[in-house]
Amino acid sequence: MTMSDQHLTQATVPNIRIEIDWSLLLEQRTAVLRHTETPAYLLLPEIHQLMDGVHQDNLLLMINTLWHTGARISECLALTPNHFVLEAKQPYVSVETLKSRGRPKRAGRVKPRLVPLCDPHFILQLERYVASHHIRKNELLFPITRFAANKRFDRLVAKMTQPPSIKITPHVFRHSFAVNAIFHGTPLPVLQGWLGHADINSTLVYTQVLSLETYHLMQRIQY
Repeated sequence: MTMSDQHLTQATVPNIRIEIDWSLLLEQRTAVLRHTETPAYLLLPEIHQLMDGVHQDNLLLMINTLWHTGARISECLALTPNHFVLEAKQPYVSVETLKSRGRPKRAGRVKPRLVPLCDPHFILQLERYVASHHIRKNELLFPITRFAANKRFDRLVAKMTQPPSIKITPHVFRHSFAVNAIFHGTPLPVLQGWLGHADINSTLVYTQVLSLETYHLMQRIQY
């Protein structure tokens, strides 16, 4: 039994779940995007529906990796099996931050950021992909160019009978990862670390997705 199978059988995922009204959030998205600086994002049900229509295992894993790590496409394409630590009690991926704009110049490379991996199904998919494709520890998971990756997403959208109203690009999954984390109550400094933002103001922009989540507060006020 692999470590991933143990994840599936031992119910390691916490039982505490935040109940989210996804249909309401989907209804609110148009207004959020129109009146705030929140970048375009997909919601969790849309991500699942999108992946249900993907039949290429490499594209499916790429989408899943972007969705679970918040990596930029350039960072995702740089990943090898060596970046993943799956046998630990708390699995994680080490993502090398390749974007340096806005960072002070200093000697050496920016330290990689660590992003926890808590979805046993993603871990199992990753392990099986590496094994079935005979990928060595230091070989790229996705040996393609950024241009080729964007083309794959374009072809995916073209085949969809009911594509989401949001333009789907690899970077949308980074925004979706961040928004999903905000909706689930992730502290901003934690999310900043996961995304590799040098300035927390870059992370704060995602909190604007909650601009219409204040209705219950207004209901408490008497007029």
